[in-house]
Amino acid sequence: MSQGNSRPWYQKPTRVLQFNIEDRYGSSIEDLTGTELVRLAHDLGANVLVIFARDGWGRVFYRGGEVGPEHSKMVGDIVRDAVKEGRKLGVKVVAMVAHTANRWLYRKHAEWAQINARGETILLEHVPYHEEGYEPEWPQMCLNSPFKDFIRKEVLEALELGVDGIFLDSFRYQPDYERSCYCEWCRRRFKEEHGYEMPEKPDWRDSRWRELWDWRYRVVVGRLKELHALVKSRKPDALFMYNSHPGGWAGRTNRVVEEGRDYLDAVFAECSEADHQPPGFITEMVKLTKAMLGGGKTVWASRNYFHLYRTVVPSTPLNIRQGLRETIIAGGSPWALIFSNSYAQDRTALNAIKEVFEEHKRIEEYLDGAEPIPYAAIVVSNITRDHYGRDRPEHYVDEVRGFYYALKHEHVPVDFIAGRDLTSEHLRKYSVVILANTVCLPDNALEALNEYVRGGGGLIATYLTSTCGDGCVERYEFGLADVLNARLRGILKLPWTYVTPLNQKHPLLKGVHQAPILVGDMSYDFTRERVAPHMGWHAMVRSDAEVVARVTLPASEWGFEYTLGRSPPAIAGSTELPAIITSAHGEGRSTYYTWQLGRHYWRVGLPTYRRLIVNAVKYVARDDAPVRVEAPETISTEYFRQGDRVIIHLLNHTYNQRIQAIGVGKTKQPIPGYSTSAAVHPPREVIPVTNITIKVRVSDPSRFVARAPLRNGATLESRSEGEWLVINVDGLREYEVVIVEPKG
Repeated sequence: MSQGNSRPWYQKPTRVLQFNIEDRYGSSIEDLTGTELVRLAHDLGANVLVIFARDGWGRVFYRGGEVGPEHSKMVGDIVRDAVKEGRKLGVKVVAMVAHTANRWLYRKHAEWAQINARGETILLEHVPYHEEGYEPEWPQMCLNSPFKDFIRKEVLEALELGVDGIFLDSFRYQPDYERSCYCEWCRRRFKEEHGYEMPEKPDWRDSRWRELWDWRYRVVVGRLKELHALVKSRKPDALFMYNSHPGGWAGRTNRVVEEGRDYLDAVFAECSEADHQPPGFITEMVKLTKAMLGGGKTVWASRNYFHLYRTVVPSTPLNIRQGLRETIIAGGSPWALIFSNSYAQDRTALNAIKEVFEEHKRIEEYLDGAEPIPYAAIVVSNITRDHYGRDRPEHYVDEVRGFYYALKHEHVPVDFIAGRDLTSEHLRKYSVVILANTVCLPDNALEALNEYVRGGGGLIATYLTSTCGDGCVERYEFGLADVLNARLRGILKLPWTYVTPLNQKHPLLKGVHQAPILVGDMSYDFTRERVAPHMGWHAMVRSDAEVVARVTLPASEWGFEYTLGRSPPAIAGSTELPAIITSAHGEGRSTYYTWQLGRHYWRVGLPTYRRLIVNAVKYVARDDAPVRVEAPETISTEYFRQGDRVIIHLLNHTYNQRIQAIGVGKTKQPIPGYSTSAAVHPPREVIPVTNITIKVRVSDPSRFVARAPLRNGATLESRSEGEWLVINVDGLREYEVVIVEPKG
């Protein structure tokens, strides 16, 4: 079922080892050679090695270069030796170049550095504010300064070494005020292009500030375009890739990938936040990045060898294995990241990488060319995150993630759609599209969404979806007013509210036993605010649609029980304001929630919120999911098609679970906390799960068989049940792949 050998090597299943030599004094470099690094990759089962051509101090790892000093402790010629050995062993070598951090260059050309509005050099590193006498280790160089020409030279020099690809570690050129550059080069270019000076202070009411914000993205995308053309002009078959770091840096680089996708062969989704995030985070980031990239291109995502940021200490082998598998089940290629000092000091967990890479090679046949089965899709709007979320992007992102994890926990097939892909052609693949407070929707997206619903699609929307248009300028009305069957009357701004169901038997309320439903949450930064901003608010609407629930008012502004001032108030009485409405549009359906339902599930995790989300998906999609799984919510499931095959991945996250303690936030009480509120433990033990049931809708169940390739192709017990092939997986320890295909 492979798509053949005509595709570039990087579009085929790959296994990546990234080896970082990122040490100020290079204490372990004297024991490393490029030959050894390739052999290490090969021994672990990787077919790609990613190494620095130059580190953040400006030192290069090859001989005879002109873009920086050779690392004084380098043995041999690391990059050239790696390329030579890679050719022998069939390991591709990709060079990391063009980091915006370069201490050596900064000492020569401090005027090329990024400077904030206060005239301070912008740093990559994080240091305590009170640390006196600190000298910058990794000052950030500006993409508008002559550094841009230095990058071109650096890329060309790396290509001349014979590497198979160029990897740009994400350009740290941020739009956020505290991280944004006001150097002379930026000021000059911006004024030449716009005719006015850069705004000195953030003011989202001012179109000039909004233009400056968006312009900073264009700077990065422009540099990607130039470098992509440069690489392809010199070596057309070379890989050109970028580090998107999708869950870091406020998610800003997702917009770079979305707007620069035409200039990228592949994207590296760095997932260094994984140890702080819920199980499934790496899978989420792969799917998010694939949406930003637009499909058809490679996404590589990392599981660090180490735990948290303890780069010399490996995580548990279980955590490493499952993290790498999280990439695989999302349709990405696994990428293991190890630092030189951890390799030198503790290699005890390397076998965990080897186990998964060998496993990945065994199932390559079922990964190559497999496409996700489309069913539910959540729109991710970078414009909404930036222009509505502004300096609090979590106010939007939490809504998206709440919907995503609710569906994942119920094994519903779910993907993301980038804002630029809201076209009729793209939307019609899905049974249901979710607008999780997608505030900013341009007119062309509205046209496609209206056509989608009237053509039989299912739509779910929340809160202020579509109330802003091009440039995120307010409409003061729903742009999707017709398909939502709702007209905006205003916003009910209360710290806490409730939602009272009107008909408990309605399909949207199936299994919702908690009534009335609490809307709102306390703030964990209690010295600044009592409640999380906007959590208790509702859009006040007028509607002719079916009203499933109404807004109910609280008896007071906040509660007087338990932790005084943080608890919710008692209920008072219902209003005539709709809270949940649903309507039909020919074969299409829509459901609208007047509050931020996904944000509640993300923050609180109560099953009531999840039930509302899942019910809505099944209701508007008429419960036509092509695959169903009955298993605990700790089992992560992903579904793909490959011709007539259906591929189901089962990843078991039934662990001891990681400890993620959260304190009660900053309070006015001068009493210390009981214990550390930032404790994070890795998974140490997986609990096997038995009797998982999978149902796959096929044309004739009697003609299909289910197999388990990781069990040496053993046939799984199955039976026909109408149009469904019903499969029993008798036991799942860590990971399993189930293949459903025609017999014979």
